[in-house]
Amino acid sequence: MRRADGRVSGRPPVAGAGIPAARGTRRSRLVRSLSLAILAVATFAAFAGVLRNGWVLIDDPGYVYENPHVTPGLTLDGLRWFLHQPHGGNWHPLTSLSHMLDVQLFGLAPAGHHAVNLALHLLNVLLLVMVLYRFTGAWWRSLLVGALFGLHPLRVESVAWVAERKDVLSGLFFLLTLEAWRRWVARPSAGRYALVVAGLALGLMSKPMLVTLPFVLVLLDVWPLGRLRGGWRAASGPGASVRTFAGLIAEKWPLFALAAASAAVTLLIQRQSGAVMAPALLGWSERAANALLSYWRYVGMTLWPGALSPFYPLPAAVNPVAVCAAAAGLGVVTVLALRRGRERPYLAVGWLWYLGTLVPVLGLVQVGMQGHADRYTYLPVIGLLIATVWGLADLLAAQRRAQRVAAVGAVLVLVALGVVTARQVALWKDTRTLFTHARRVTGESVVVEQVLGSAFEADSQRVEAIRHLRRAVELDPNYVRSRVNLGIVLVRDGQIDEAVRQFRRVLELQPMNPDALFNLGLAVQGQGGLAEAETLYRRAAQRPGDSRALALRQLGIVVVLQGRAEEGLELMRQATALAPGGPGPHVLLAGALLTFPGHDAEAAEHLRLALRHAPANGEALNALAWLLATSPDPAVRRAAEAVQLAERAVRAGGGRDPSVLDTQAAAEAAAGRTGVAAATARRALELAERTHADTLAVAIRGRLAGYERGRAWVDSVRAAGTSPGRP
Repeated sequence: MRRADGRVSGRPPVAGAGIPAARGTRRSRLVRSLSLAILAVATFAAFAGVLRNGWVLIDDPGYVYENPHVTPGLTLDGLRWFLHQPHGGNWHPLTSLSHMLDVQLFGLAPAGHHAVNLALHLLNVLLLVMVLYRFTGAWWRSLLVGALFGLHPLRVESVAWVAERKDVLSGLFFLLTLEAWRRWVARPSAGRYALVVAGLALGLMSKPMLVTLPFVLVLLDVWPLGRLRGGWRAASGPGASVRTFAGLIAEKWPLFALAAASAAVTLLIQRQSGAVMAPALLGWSERAANALLSYWRYVGMTLWPGALSPFYPLPAAVNPVAVCAAAAGLGVVTVLALRRGRERPYLAVGWLWYLGTLVPVLGLVQVGMQGHADRYTYLPVIGLLIATVWGLADLLAAQRRAQRVAAVGAVLVLVALGVVTARQVALWKDTRTLFTHARRVTGESVVVEQVLGSAFEADSQRVEAIRHLRRAVELDPNYVRSRVNLGIVLVRDGQIDEAVRQFRRVLELQPMNPDALFNLGLAVQGQGGLAEAETLYRRAAQRPGDSRALALRQLGIVVVLQGRAEEGLELMRQATALAPGGPGPHVLLAGALLTFPGHDAEAAEHLRLALRHAPANGEALNALAWLLATSPDPAVRRAAEAVQLAERAVRAGGGRDPSVLDTQAAAEAAAGRTGVAAATARRALELAERTHADTLAVAIRGRLAGYERGRAWVDSVRAAGTSPGRP
């Protein structure tokens, strides 16, 4: 049977790895370029709303704007960390690197991060069209698959959620690896095979879901490459190396080995981070049932994306009849697709692509509380689209009129998808809007209530926050995250006793929960229970990761407060070494060091490190300028540098902070310009009195008197071994 474009259905346009025999006429190239440009514009228009969206309170904080290894931007320390440590319960250092690069380029304003996600998705859409075309030589079919993929509302979660950068980034390497494989098949060489391995490695370092990519390459060998000996539509020309099925597997052994290693590392990290749900909480039969039903849920969502949500709770109960029907349906469709393999091989290839690539995210190893998720369809749905588009095109191949009607219908469907996608993008503008929508779509659930509680707290609506978090605890008293978040909000609301009860209940459920240990420590520390707080922080510090650094730092503070200064400072040094990213840890350690005599040089070193991470950080600029101007240690004082730093601090604060002006005056006096220092100190005093900073005003008056007598001010109080001489 011949297609409307004159090519044979279901086989490559020529022998030799699906490479088109010719690029076509100049007119056909122009048509392809124009149609691709229209698709690019349509995709951008559908998703452009993401550029107006903000952060989402799930994963975005931990992945980007509260992650101490990301917020400093692109640093060698951060890169080393993510090569050895998990990020959000997974190991995907390339994705982590992309977030660091975003911060380096755009800071923490969300628009730039969203723009990168959109750009990657747009690139993937265009790349998918070109890769399919190079494999099959069928332009319009490839274009339609790319358009359906790119404009579908199921893609919104992967594009509009910054933390899902791993979807669009891994998708890029997935498609590049397919193209690298096609080139290797056309002309095998060690260099071309190395590109395939590199593409898979980079994809796995973006998202480990790509462990199924070698399986997809086997499917593409069968069709459209026609490399299976005695298989469907075998190609028969130079460059199309035919193999047995075992041979197709064997030639990809490095790829399967790489995928197996990635899967093992991922499982290990997810278990160590506590992301994997224990079988006792969700049994194997329930997982298998949910997996079978999810296959059909995704098919239904692809056909009718009418009620999409950022979270779908696990079903409370599963109907055995529905599970049996789902299993039977999968079996029937698979058998039918395989039986039609010789006539329509794309049906089996597309269907098996869909089934296989979903396996890592079906919940057989349950990570998280979701039953299924839109983002999981990003690559698997391509298989469904290939089978559907090629199948419908072949059915209509001999019917010109039906083809025209189908073309109009396809355009209308794409327009409708684009409109729905734009509306779905708008729901992601902020967390409250998104999860209020999720509540309407999926009903009450512990996760939705907990996220809404956090969103209201972020908007300083504490009454609503407590209401939602209490409801989350009622829905699932054993879901510890809700209790921890409720305890944190209760502390901020002054309800310390109830907060302590929530944290203690969490520790009954999970005795080593680091968040509960840390926050209970803060609560009892605030009540004066330093000894118990020390015990809690020591337990929290036994857990690996960023929480350990926080616990060690707070432990150091409590130990210092109990009079063990050197032990406490050493604990804070350990905390800073564990999580050195960003200026914050260094500024905190410097402040602690300056509380005791003899540590000025070390404090100055940490303040310099803070400024290396964030040159415009006003707190570090002011603290280092003050130290260099007023230190009782002559080896530390650097008057000229102190003046420069103080001037930068004044510019950073707009000259409205009396403490910063006080620092500038001290630096000017240290440089011998006491007259100028006196004038600056008078401005600082006026601002302090105007803002009712009475303690600071008293200190400035004392220093001003010295400047007027031509003397610089040295912090002799700290030299004597008491607290610093500046409030």
